[in-house]
Amino acid sequence: MSVPEPSTSDIAAPVAPGTAPVIAWRAGPALPVTRATTVPSLMAECLHRFPTATVINDGGRSATWRELDEWSARLASAWAKDLPRGGRCAILVGNGLPHLLAELACWRLGAIAAPIFHGFGPQRIAALLARLEPQVTLVDDPALAHSAAGGVRQETSSELWHHATTHAVDHRERAVTGSDACLIQFTSGSTGMPRGVVLTHDNLASQQAAFALQWPEVGPGDRLAAYLPWHHSFGGLAERLWSLCRGAELTVVPGGGRDRQHLLATVRAVKPTVFLSVPKIHAVMVEERLFHRDTVRWVFTAGAPLSDDLRTWYAAAGIPVCEGWGLTETSPSCTLTRPGRATSGVVGHPIAGVSVGVRRSDGHILVRGPNVMAGYFRQPTTTLCDGVLDTGDLGTWSEDGLCLRGRSDHQLKLANGEKLGAAEIEAALLAHPAILHAVVGAEPELLVIVEVRDGTCRDEVLAVVDAVNASQAVPYQRIRGIYAIAQRMCVEDGHLTASLKVSRGQVLESFRRWRTEGGSQFVCYRG
Repeated sequence: MSVPEPSTSDIAAPVAPGTAPVIAWRAGPALPVTRATTVPSLMAECLHRFPTATVINDGGRSATWRELDEWSARLASAWAKDLPRGGRCAILVGNGLPHLLAELACWRLGAIAAPIFHGFGPQRIAALLARLEPQVTLVDDPALAHSAAGGVRQETSSELWHHATTHAVDHRERAVTGSDACLIQFTSGSTGMPRGVVLTHDNLASQQAAFALQWPEVGPGDRLAAYLPWHHSFGGLAERLWSLCRGAELTVVPGGGRDRQHLLATVRAVKPTVFLSVPKIHAVMVEERLFHRDTVRWVFTAGAPLSDDLRTWYAAAGIPVCEGWGLTETSPSCTLTRPGRATSGVVGHPIAGVSVGVRRSDGHILVRGPNVMAGYFRQPTTTLCDGVLDTGDLGTWSEDGLCLRGRSDHQLKLANGEKLGAAEIEAALLAHPAILHAVVGAEPELLVIVEVRDGTCRDEVLAVVDAVNASQAVPYQRIRGIYAIAQRMCVEDGHLTASLKVSRGQVLESFRRWRTEGGSQFVCYRG
């Protein structure tokens, strides 16, 4: 089954002859006329197609779709009195069967699952729960249970398992529509307090229909190792829900992939036929030489640009690379490249059912389609108007698809009043394999904070920055201060988000404190 080629024509309101439309739209192929529009209907299809195949492994437990259906029905019955239609269940546990069953039970009840990264810390979690006001809270960590005290019903994973395996099915599934909310996913908070993205049943269902068209070759017999966090759309929807809907076998990596040895051991044992990851973990896989063309169909990358050295290694190994772009607000995918057709800097064409536009005046990327969120939970949604989402990303169109050009909110205001896009300079620095992360700021002079690979010397970093500076046309666009972060960026210190993206604001805030208070957190290479 081949994927129809996307339309490359501009779609816009009529304009005067010879006048370019305000927005250059490109549309993906049409979705099937007959398709599921709710998660329960997706679950029913999966139960019919894959009743006895093992679709998830979690430590010593595994499950077929028949078991997932039975367990989630029992859990839904146990929670029915406390979790009304439209009620919210806060999930404060990591990847695993309890997390999955909690979401499946919510969707059977017409309720809303709200997974929260339990590494945010008690204060931020307490603030998110105060906004969420859940009726049910799933939490294992005693230190977080106090923060979660606002939940009417609070359970641990052990208590959930008891209900899922022993409670009588005494409650009928509540009917839902495609426009009903089913999931609140909090953004990573890289630019401030996380926002709760409200996703509907059809947001999730339309993505699965598009993925089925995009990758029809993936199904029973395929294996995946799930380390991407399920509170994030990349791991929870683009990997986990897709894998379940294809009947593939998903193995949960202990600790969510934050322990390198657990991650490596799981990948070696599973021998994934498909691997979805951010570039940081692709680098680990390549360093360990874990993938071979005779076992891996293709690998997928998103979340940040894949470096040229990783792309070159995969090409030499004969392993196709597929690249994509999207946001939590688009549940999550908007554009994808076909395996083996990825090009550096290009994230492909719109997926089925989705239209992507680039506003000619400022390069803002817009999205419309059944994947676009309903809005932010209890917060204003100024970026969504008449079903069109302004993503805040900047881009241009090429023959190969969408080219990303950074974020509109990464514009720096320099001391001379000029504005400068930080993302372009960061991308130029990250093109060098010695630099793992780069954050450009104006404090007030233009400076860069880098994290470098082990064994990289100061002079090598200076040479990379000097080369980037040499390409800048005017003096004020050149980096003056060069600093290295002394310890590896991580989620715990706030320098990386839960999805392993750099939290630019947090890194710059730490840098400002270091400048004032001193310490050993940063090293000045050139001040």
